[in-house]
Amino acid sequence: MSNSDSTIILWTDKPEMAAYVEEFNSVQDKYRIEIVYKKDPGNTLVKTNNQSNENVDLIISEFLNSPETLALFTPLEDVYKDDTMDMSIFYSGLLDLGYKEDELFLLPVSFNLPSIMFRKSMGNEDIPSFYMNSEDMENASKNFNEKSTTNFEVMGFSQRWETEVLFINAILMETNFKMLNTGVLSWDNQKLLNSLEYIKKWTNETNGGLEQEEEFTTKFLYDPSYKLIEESRILFYYSDIVNFFGIAPEKRKNLDFRWFAAANKIPVFGNILFSGIPEKAKNRKGAIQFIHWFFDPETQKNLLKSTQIKRMDTFGFANGFSSLPEINKNELPIIYPNLVGNIPQESSLIFPAPLPLYWNELKTKVIKPWMYEQTEASPVDKPLHTVIEEWLKQRS
Repeated sequence: MSNSDSTIILWTDKPEMAAYVEEFNSVQDKYRIEIVYKKDPGNTLVKTNNQSNENVDLIISEFLNSPETLALFTPLEDVYKDDTMDMSIFYSGLLDLGYKEDELFLLPVSFNLPSIMFRKSMGNEDIPSFYMNSEDMENASKNFNEKSTTNFEVMGFSQRWETEVLFINAILMETNFKMLNTGVLSWDNQKLLNSLEYIKKWTNETNGGLEQEEEFTTKFLYDPSYKLIEESRILFYYSDIVNFFGIAPEKRKNLDFRWFAAANKIPVFGNILFSGIPEKAKNRKGAIQFIHWFFDPETQKNLLKSTQIKRMDTFGFANGFSSLPEINKNELPIIYPNLVGNIPQESSLIFPAPLPLYWNELKTKVIKPWMYEQTEASPVDKPLHTVIEEWLKQRS
């Protein structure tokens, strides 16, 4: 076998893939993966698709199921034909995101979920057992604020402390951001506005108004969130589950969390990690061999053990929950005791619609700042679609 036949070129922007590739290269001698780190593999694929000098056999990155990228991958029917791979091992809702019409182009690798953290020993009857919705947090915050002080030296929670919370609240209120087949970004504008009105109502009725809330934020929120919770300065703080377990164990030992949800539904973040084989891949056989190995539950169990031994600074599998429910249910609670009894069923997960390749940039630079501005005292009277159109024109 020639070197070109045995070499698999992997594009990724995920450092944790290095350990997995090293393991693959060591457990068999037929193929060898070479990692090429790309800042934005999906965008690079779009830009270089017609250039023959860019060789890539496999890509593992986020937003690969965006309409402009999905078309550049090859269908994966020979990955699972003749029962060579059991597709029932995946979350079906995640797997559906890799389809175009009736053909599967991408396999999901991992995903992240939003959570709300608080102090374990607070003994608060307001804390539900599994899910935490905005009403739960608001009621508990009211009680916390009233029991503590009228001078707002403490504050239970503000959805304005992190703009990500404003966004998640909008998703939970069914704003439904999605990319249409026409390439246009769509959402329910009335639901979006309703979510912002809810935030303003919370600020005024629970936190004493915008001035009080901002004064507290300026005065106290320079300390780390876990310290503020430990000192009972605040009751709750937002953290996605990857960042929650990114807090050092000694600083996290007195913390617990609940899933940020509405109607017992938890939104899966849009930046799901996918794997796919580009249509111009030169070593499709090698890429398929890696896929079969990578998505085998036994492989993922071994990789989890290996990353623990190496003390890798990542959460779970590929820095998220695995796309295989079996791994999350049986393996992760062994490593992370906080997850015992805390693994959501697939029926409680809200999987996102396809989003544009530039979604992270748009969300960070445009959508979340606009939402925050709309909750301030004097918001600019400019609708979100206008702000997005202006940003897209500047970007092109």
